Amino acid sequence: MTVTYDLYKRLELDRSWDEKTIKERLKEIQKMWTLRQSACNDKEQLMLIEEILDAVEDGYRYLIKALKRKLYDEALDAAYKKGVIKDETEQQLRSLLEQAMAYYRKGNIKLAAKTAQEAIDGKVNDPKAYDLLARCHYDMQNYQKALEVIDSGIAVFTDDIDLHWLGARIATVGTKNYDDAQQRVNALIELAPDKPIGHSEQIYLHLRKGDEDLAFQEIDSYIASHPEDAGFKKGVAYDLDSYSNSCYYYDEAQNATFIADKAAYEKCLKLRTKATEIFSDEYTQKQLEDARYFGKKEWNDWNMESIKSLSIYGLIFLFLMPPLGIILLAIDAVLVYFSFRPYWQINKTYVTGQMGTGEQIVSTIGDYAARFGGWFLRFIVKAVLAIIRFAIWIATGGPFR
Repeated sequence: MTVTYDLYKRLELDRSWDEKTIKERLKEIQKMWTLRQSACNDKEQLMLIEEILDAVEDGYRYLIKALKRKLYDEALDAAYKKGVIKDETEQQLRSLLEQAMAYYRKGNIKLAAKTAQEAIDGKVNDPKAYDLLARCHYDMQNYQKALEVIDSGIAVFTDDIDLHWLGARIATVGTKNYDDAQQRVNALIELAPDKPIGHSEQIYLHLRKGDEDLAFQEIDSYIASHPEDAGFKKGVAYDLDSYSNSCYYYDEAQNATFIADKAAYEKCLKLRTKATEIFSDEYTQKQLEDARYFGKKEWNDWNMESIKSLSIYGLIFLFLMPPLGIILLAIDAVLVYFSFRPYWQINKTYVTGQMGTGEQIVSTIGDYAARFGGWFLRFIVKAVLAIIRFAIWIATGGPFR
């Protein structure tokens, strides 16, 4: 199909209208200009009227049936991109859009939004205008407004994948309306069933909802159907690594991030292991190594005083009272074992200022055992000294003095 002019602009039709509305409007235009034609005797005016009525006929031919309209819209967009259609107004609108993009790149979001809106109001024939305006509203945290812009753009450019994708992403991370996001993802997959973009977004949505297992199923299903799609594998592996960063805790005092919870550690390890299985390169391997680091055990000296005391008292009582010495040394060994803790656990203690329940129990037992060992040793020493003094007192005739 060859398109040399824009029917929508020639006949002042809104591209967001459905086929039924366009048909009704074409009838109105045709009736009005046919009536004018019958009462016109100016050749130039008659030629203008004939051009308009010819355009109406083209409108009936291409715009009132969904399938033909889709083909026309595709040809129209291609004609604009190739510069086949020479439209001074359109060129001015595209210049506005480029200016808006320049503002956006410089970080002037409000001016970018204002300029993009002007281009849209002028009915620029480019979905990027809606994309840019939606991103501006997203950056300003006007998430619902951003989605309204997206939906307005989709009403005009029904098959634009980028608009459908952006709508799904904003619904997921902006409004966090997962039901709405799922509907948008479904539409995206339906629009491009054999492309990875919709399936990748479905995985992204599953992850944000906390459904890692469903995300893994979606990944495995797509890879089974498209085993050679290296781009999908790399993209989704990097997405998993990116999402796993949510497992990290940010410490403002140190201006550092680390894992400080067992559940977070296990989740991070699970995600990064899966990422490496899907696509293994230097980046994913490093991410996995970083996660594994927090599972390595390191000596923690919180119980050092109790350990020293139990070691000393345990060895002493091992000779004086072997059963008690063995008990104290056994408690000492348990305390030493629990003092080698994974980094995530050490970090958790640092963040919360408290040990875990198991650690607290062992630490308390160790503390009381060390105190008991010290008390009992002092008791024995005092008892022995008392016995010795008593013996000396007896030996020196103390009772007969």
